[in-house]
Amino acid sequence: MASGRILTPQIRLSNPAVEFMDNRLDNNFHPSLLNPDVQYDPEVDNYRPREAITQGQIYREATEERDAFFAAMQVFRDEDRVKSRNDLGVTAKAEWEELLDVANRAQYNADVNAIKGASGAIRNLTRKLGESGPAFKGWLQMLPEDAYGSIICGGFTIIIDAAIRQRELCQEVFNALGEIPEVIRGAEFSFTEYKSEELHKRVAKLYQTITETLRGILDFYKERAPGRHKRGVRNAIKAIAKGPNYGQEIELNLNRVKDRANAVKDEADRCMHRRVGDIQNAQDFQNLQAAQIKNTVTESLNVHQKFYADFQYRFKCQELRWKESEASNNALRAEIRDLRRAVTPTNIPKQGPSPRKIYQLMSTSPEIVSQDMEEVLRDAQRFSAGLQTQAGEFMDSPKLRNWLTSPYSCNLFAQGGSGDEKASPLSFVASLLSQSLDASQEAISLSFYCGLHTNVYRDSLSNAQGMLRSLIAQLLSKKPHDFDLEFVDRKFIQALETSDLGALCDLFEGLVNQLPPSAAFFITIDGISFYETKDRVQTTCAIMSRIIDIADRSHFVFKLLVTSPGASKYVSQGFAKDQFLWLPDVDPEDDDAFEYNVGVFKERAGNQARMAQKSIMRTDSELREGY
Repeated sequence: MASGRILTPQIRLSNPAVEFMDNRLDNNFHPSLLNPDVQYDPEVDNYRPREAITQGQIYREATEERDAFFAAMQVFRDEDRVKSRNDLGVTAKAEWEELLDVANRAQYNADVNAIKGASGAIRNLTRKLGESGPAFKGWLQMLPEDAYGSIICGGFTIIIDAAIRQRELCQEVFNALGEIPEVIRGAEFSFTEYKSEELHKRVAKLYQTITETLRGILDFYKERAPGRHKRGVRNAIKAIAKGPNYGQEIELNLNRVKDRANAVKDEADRCMHRRVGDIQNAQDFQNLQAAQIKNTVTESLNVHQKFYADFQYRFKCQELRWKESEASNNALRAEIRDLRRAVTPTNIPKQGPSPRKIYQLMSTSPEIVSQDMEEVLRDAQRFSAGLQTQAGEFMDSPKLRNWLTSPYSCNLFAQGGSGDEKASPLSFVASLLSQSLDASQEAISLSFYCGLHTNVYRDSLSNAQGMLRSLIAQLLSKKPHDFDLEFVDRKFIQALETSDLGALCDLFEGLVNQLPPSAAFFITIDGISFYETKDRVQTTCAIMSRIIDIADRSHFVFKLLVTSPGASKYVSQGFAKDQFLWLPDVDPEDDDAFEYNVGVFKERAGNQARMAQKSIMRTDSELREGY
C-alpha cells in the first residue's frame, strides 16, 4: 500500500464569523452564546430569535403577495389620469377608520350624483364594514406587522374609488368587498395568546388569498381604465372579454376566502383547546403542590406546637424562680432605701435654672392669660345677634365636639367670617373651653389670644416669639417642680435672653416632651391671622410648624386648636382638609338681638370639656389594663 501525505480537505466557509461563533465558542466564553432560541439568519446577516425566523419563512409567500399588491396599487395610481380620487382621499396605505370615512364619502357622492346601481351597493358595503369592523381588525392583529392590514385597507379605498368612477361591475365588486370582512366575522375566530405554527401558516394563506382577490379586482379596473395609451386597446379588449363573467370569478375567489377562513377558525379553536388544557394541567400541578405544602406545614406545625409547650413549661419554672428571687430582692431594696434616706440630704436642688428664672427670661406672667380671657368675655357681652349665632354654631359644630372628645391626638383649624374683630365669637368659645379645661385636674391647658396683643410699642407679646414665651410660662406654672431644666445651660440662657427663635422652640419642645404618657395636653391659639402680617408672618409660620410637628410626634394626647376670625393665607396650609372647620360669614346688617346669657355658654363649654376628659381618661385606663 502506497504511503503518502494525507491532504486536509479544503472547507469553504459561507460566513467565517458565523462558523467561528457557532463551532468554536461556547457559554464558557460568554453565557449568551449558548442560546437555543437564537439562530443566524442569512437574509439579514444577523442573529435573530428562532421564532422570528420561522415566522418570516411562514409569511414569505404572503409577504411577496402583499408587496405585489402594493406595487399594483402604486402603478394604478400613477397611470390613472382621473383625479377624482383626490376628492375621496384614497391612499395605498390606510387604517380601518380611514376606510370607513372613504366608504361614507363614496356613498354620499353616489346618492348626490344618483349613480344607477351603485347607491344601494355602496350603502350595503358601508353597513357591512361597520358591523364587521371589530372582527376584521381582530384578525389583522394576528398578522406579524401593521403593514399587512394597512395595505388591505388601502386597497379597499382605491377599489371603491375605481368602481364608483368606472361603474363596471360595481355592484358585484361592492358586494365582494363587503363579503370579505363578513366572512372573517362569520368565522368567529377564537383569538388566543397561544398561536401554533400551523395557525400562522393558515393565517398567512388567508391573507394571501384576500390580497390575490383584491389584486384581481384592481387589475380588472386597471385594464378598463380610460385614457390609457399604447397597450390601452389590447387591455380594453382583454377586459371586455372578461365582461360580466368576471363576476363569477369574483364569486370563486370569495369561496376560496371562505375556505381559508374556516381553516383558520378550526386551527384557532384547537389552539384554544390546547391553551385550556395547559391551564388545567398547570392548575392540577398547583393543586398538587398546595396539597404537599399543606401536609408539610401540618407536620411542621405539630412539631412547633410541641416545642412551644416545652418552652411554656420551662418559662413557668423560671417565673417561679424569679418570684422567689424578687421577694428577697424587695427586702434588700427596702434596707438600701432606708440607708439612703439616712445619709442623703432631702433638699438637693436640681441642676439648671429655676422656673422663676425662666419667667424672668420670658418677660411675661401666666396671669396675663387669665386677664385676656376676662377681657374676651366682657367683649362678648356686646356681640350682635350675628356674632352670637356664629358662637353658637362653633360651640355646637360636630368637628369641635369630635376634637374635644376624641381619645387621640388631633388638630383643628377654625376659620370664621367675622372680619378683623380682636375678640371674635371664636375667641369667646376658645376662652370658655380654656377656662373649663383649667378647672380640671387631669388636663393641662395653654392658650394665647393674638388679637389682644398687636401693639408693638406697648406690648412685648405682640409677635410669634411673645406667643411662644407666654405658652412656655404657662406650662411651667402648671407643675413647676415636675420639669427638669438641666438641659438649659449658660449658652441656652444667653440665646433665650435675646428671644432667639430656635432656642425658644427647643425650650418649649424640651418641656413638652417631659409630660407623662397619661397627660391630656390642650393648646388654644386664637386669632392667628393677626400674626400673618408682613413683619410677623415668617416667624409665625416657623413657630406654628414646630408646634404642629411636636403635636404629631407626641407620646401622649396632644390637642391643638387654632382659630382665625378672617381668612388665613399661611398657617391654615399646615392643616389637612379634614382638620379644617369653616364658619359662615356674619351678616353685618343682622342686628336682631335676643336674650344673651354668658352663663349658658359657660355651662355648655364645661359639659364639652368634661366629656373630653372622660373620653381621654377612659382610653388611658383601657390602655393601662391592656398592659
